[in-house]
Amino acid sequence: MPAAPLSSSRSLSAGPMVDLHRHLEGSIRPSTAYRLAARAGARPSRSEFVAGCEGDLLPYLAKIDNAATLATTLDDWWWITREALADACDDGLTAVELRFSPQFIAARTGLDAGAVIDTVTGAAAGHGLPIDVGLIGIVVRDEGPESAERQMRRILRRADRLVGVDLAGDEAGFPVAQFAPAFRPAHDAGLPVTVHAGEAAGPDSVWNAVRHLGPARIGHGVRAAEDPRLLDHLVARGITLEVAVTSNVQTGAAQDRRRHQLASLVAADVPVALCTDNPSVSNTRLSREFDIARELVGAEAVERIRRHGFTARFGRSARG
Repeated sequence: MPAAPLSSSRSLSAGPMVDLHRHLEGSIRPSTAYRLAARAGARPSRSEFVAGCEGDLLPYLAKIDNAATLATTLDDWWWITREALADACDDGLTAVELRFSPQFIAARTGLDAGAVIDTVTGAAAGHGLPIDVGLIGIVVRDEGPESAERQMRRILRRADRLVGVDLAGDEAGFPVAQFAPAFRPAHDAGLPVTVHAGEAAGPDSVWNAVRHLGPARIGHGVRAAEDPRLLDHLVARGITLEVAVTSNVQTGAAQDRRRHQLASLVAADVPVALCTDNPSVSNTRLSREFDIARELVGAEAVERIRRHGFTARFGRSARG
């Protein structure tokens, strides 16, 4: 089902909200992407930046690539960060954990990855908005374990500006066990870990993430619903799934909205936090995701999910 247009007003029935899984690279405003494209002499269509019903992760991720590649200066990323925080605040969020990949941005733009971290963290600091901001550094798995270790070293040099670290990328092509050495220093430094799993691959991806990287949260993880034993394990360990209904449907992690796995996860008492993933690419807001979830599992369950989002936060930083 196509997403409804974004509105400047959030759901009247939503209480205070926190988004724990929101990518900076997927939060670039379409208007900003068009402006950057015009600067480069291009005239892209809306479909190059905003997803429809792709039904697969790769064409969905291409929308992120298309916008991020246009942001070729550090000033671009400073403004993109400020705009992403303003949009979160406009939707009524009182807290957000915004994640970004210095390696991804550097590979797409030619910028220095360390300078990207400095720019994004600098833009998030002193933002002056009534919202708590935590930043999560992403390690990209697609370049293999040696690159992951280098990425982690770079991130940990600036660990005081972050609230956590994440592993993202090709689940099937790069098994998570390869990245245990890269993530061991993060645990040693006391940085909480989240891992993308159970989105483009099945329950085994979630099992392996839990066993090898010791995450407190799993990004998406909705395909855990296919394995009752895994659901029991997530409950027993208190591992939170960062669920993004609209994105999950667009990437094919869920068959459609009506059959999204959220109801199964809630019925199994799995800790869930409702998130947007890539609000600009998915053409959604967190308030809208709560409205969708209310249709799927009811108001009482959604209220529990809303409260748990605050409980599952990694921490606070970059206060305005």
